[in-house]
Amino acid sequence: MTVKKPTDYFRILLYFLFGAALLFLRYVGNNGEPFSLALLYATGAAGLSPFVCALTFFLVSLPQATFAQVLLAAGQAVLLSAGFFVEKRLHTRHGKNPTFLPLLCLSLSLGGFVAFAPFTPYVLPFSVAFLLDALAQKVLIAAFIFLLAAVFSVAINALLKKFLKCRLKGEELVFISLFFVLVGVGICRFLSVNAYMGISLFFILLFACATKDASALVCAFVLAMPPMLVVSLSPERFFVYGVTIVLFMKSGRLAASLAMLAVFFLYGYFDGLYLYETSALVQSTLSAVLPALLFILLPSPLIRELENKLVIYREKHLSRVAINRNRAAIGEQLFEISSVFREIETTFAALGTTEAEESAKEYIRGAVLEEACKPCPQYRACRRKGAINDLARLVDIGCLKGKVNLIDVPTGLAESCISQSNVLYALNRQLGDYRKYMTETENAANGRALLAGQAQGVSEILKNLALEQSEPLRIYTDKERALNIALLSAGIVCSEVLVYGDEDCPTLSLITFGKADVKKIAAVASEQFKTSMIISERISLTSDKFCCILRKKPRYDAAFGVASAKKAGESASGDTHSVIRIDERRFMVALSDGMGSGEYARRISESTISLLESFYRAKMPSGSVLSTINKLLTFSKEETFACVDVAVIDLDNGTADIVKIGSPVGFILSGNVVKVLDSESLPLGILDSLHPETASYELRENDVLLFLSDGVTGAFGSTTDLYDTLKNIPAHNPQQLVDLLLENALKAYGGVAKDDMTALAVRLFKAA
Repeated sequence: MTVKKPTDYFRILLYFLFGAALLFLRYVGNNGEPFSLALLYATGAAGLSPFVCALTFFLVSLPQATFAQVLLAAGQAVLLSAGFFVEKRLHTRHGKNPTFLPLLCLSLSLGGFVAFAPFTPYVLPFSVAFLLDALAQKVLIAAFIFLLAAVFSVAINALLKKFLKCRLKGEELVFISLFFVLVGVGICRFLSVNAYMGISLFFILLFACATKDASALVCAFVLAMPPMLVVSLSPERFFVYGVTIVLFMKSGRLAASLAMLAVFFLYGYFDGLYLYETSALVQSTLSAVLPALLFILLPSPLIRELENKLVIYREKHLSRVAINRNRAAIGEQLFEISSVFREIETTFAALGTTEAEESAKEYIRGAVLEEACKPCPQYRACRRKGAINDLARLVDIGCLKGKVNLIDVPTGLAESCISQSNVLYALNRQLGDYRKYMTETENAANGRALLAGQAQGVSEILKNLALEQSEPLRIYTDKERALNIALLSAGIVCSEVLVYGDEDCPTLSLITFGKADVKKIAAVASEQFKTSMIISERISLTSDKFCCILRKKPRYDAAFGVASAKKAGESASGDTHSVIRIDERRFMVALSDGMGSGEYARRISESTISLLESFYRAKMPSGSVLSTINKLLTFSKEETFACVDVAVIDLDNGTADIVKIGSPVGFILSGNVVKVLDSESLPLGILDSLHPETASYELRENDVLLFLSDGVTGAFGSTTDLYDTLKNIPAHNPQQLVDLLLENALKAYGGVAKDDMTALAVRLFKAA
């Protein structure tokens, strides 16, 4: 089955454009000099089909050609196509790429031009006898075309293989410009200067629209060369067109086109255009109106695609590739380390105490049998009656109670055993050792559980970091370019601009010079991204260069208030609070009430808060944080426990994740509405296991989150009395709120603090 290949329309268009260029190059000189031979050689060297290009070369030679010129063109086409065909076969067979044969064929083709082409000598502005001869001029022209073939080869290779793919070298740009200048001369001579003007104005408009910078002036300068060479048209005219188009392009395609037409008609006034005959006036006018109209009617998606391709072509991507590769490598490594900690957690969790307990019971049974049963004369009779099984039951009861006596002896064992006192004595002695062993085993199990919880928390942190680092930097070259232009307009010069991160929450990094106003930089960035941006970091690189990092400003900001009083007669308060920033968009607020009052309670509370701060800064999950702290507190030989309120608040959306462990009621004050936050959990450090639940609330502008220690809540008769008191205190200023609340609590105590008292308030408000 033969699969039909799809038609390559781009290649067809390519051959058509080269055919047009071959045609125009035929008219560069007055004698039909074969400048198109240079292009024919360049297309063959670039890998295009030599036969198609040769056929096109021959066909474009037919108009206005004598029979001798047609034969000469046919011979030149056959020679060059044969040269490239043989070269390709040699390259395929021997793996080499000889270039001698095509150059030889080009030389023979030019020799045919020198020997046989009709030629009228050019009148030169200087008198040199040798150069006035037709043959000498043909030899010089042939030599120039030979050199031009090398120039065109570089230009065509760059256009076909590198254009809009990577940056072109300086010599490539020069050679491409020379190619277009010669083609432009041919257009002026074959069509007309007016036709060339129309094509040039359209390309200046298109180039300025795609680049939106002063590089369009370079394009205008190159396009000014052909009419200058053909009709001595001053190149300053194209420069004025270019400046006008660049200035007005920021206002849109219509504005730029109209401005260009205005300049054209202004030049027409000074050129006497309006005195021309109607046919000449129409031709000249259409040379400006048609390109402007065509440019305005171009589809917007086509313009955007051209802009994106040109921007991508002009950008350097290697730095982004390197950054993304390093991020991916770091992410993979973090994920592997996360898996290691997950395996550690699984291993510790699998090491339970059941096997150790059963082994200990088996050992106790064996020891009692050896010490009390086997020396007994009734041992064999007891075994036959199954009393050994009753002994195992007695051991189980002993392990549960810690000690056994006569009332614990099973009936079967009591009926058959004649030395129960010896059995009980031996068993109780073994149970004493068993209690010590099981205490050590349980402590080891608790330690393993703590390490397993820590390993799980570290695994979660590393996994989140791995996911965060593995995400590649997205490319926002259009936004980077727009920001660079906006900063330049504001008088801030940046050598580099990088935009990365989520589209809704971008991060900007830029390198600037001098004593640039960082507030102005933030203002320009905010205007460009239609969101408030703030300076996150300012890193000095040299004395006059620094790196500025900007991030999206959070929607909310927060104000805090805290009021506290220690219990009367105590040297220290057992209440401790903390307000820390987890990252740029979240913060944690916590209140810990240690057991009792005084120095010991203060140490418990401070330890709890310190652990909370460390774990939350490390971005460990809340469940792992609180369960780990609970384990650490239960390890203490003394009674150590703490009541804890924790809230993690997101400044972007106002979400508050709140955990209450054994703490008294808290409140969310939202205007005239008061929400009560209650806790059903015991304090930290009482139970070995803890499974805290997180409740999420959405705080709005001017909402206040209020945490209280039991010293404050205990001052009021009930939650209802506290609720009534809060309704009568203004909540706009969080510090005023906690001060007045503490003042009311002290009044309720009769002016003497009967317990440690702390009130902590957080109010959200919209960031400026």
